[in-house]
Amino acid sequence: MEQVRTRRRGAVLEQAILDAAWAELREGGWSGFSITRVADRCGTAKNVVYRRWDNRVELAQAVLVRALRAGDALVESSGDLRADLLQFLRGLEAFYSGPFGEVVRGVLLERQERTSSLAGPEVPRPIAALVDAAVARGELAGSPSAFVQNIGHALMTSELIHTAEPLRGDAVEVLVDQVWLPALRQESTTH
Repeated sequence: MEQVRTRRRGAVLEQAILDAAWAELREGGWSGFSITRVADRCGTAKNVVYRRWDNRVELAQAVLVRALRAGDALVESSGDLRADLLQFLRGLEAFYSGPFGEVVRGVLLERQERTSSLAGPEVPRPIAALVDAAVARGELAGSPSAFVQNIGHALMTSELIHTAEPLRGDAVEVLVDQVWLPALRQESTTH
């Protein structure tokens, strides 16, 4: 029986490309990642991929954003901000320790656009939700700036960029206990 091949378009095609890119990154890591390999895996032409993303950095960044957004819903407040921040950073530690840590590092080092992960204006949704929950239950007096809310993940990412490894173990607790949580508490009282 002859297999009928349907032509994918729009969001369906984009998801197929992102799925192929995810699989390529998972199997080959950053060093082996290319638009050609993604197109071959997806069963499409390179120019179809290049119409959506200019280069491998943009494509990998789209894959990472999709993966991180999928994890956004998994963060729930425990009722204690310290525990929540530790849980968030432990999840980031696990993500950076897996096959995608190398991808995050590669994207950040190779991309042309340089932006501050501290200044924002965006705060990752999981962090914003945890801070909002802490404010609602009175654990923080007010909502700190994006800069302060971004300290934890920005330092984890900085460590990844500089050493090719995320902060681990006790260093994560030190970051929360001596830097991030005190900054959140201090600034929440001044806003």
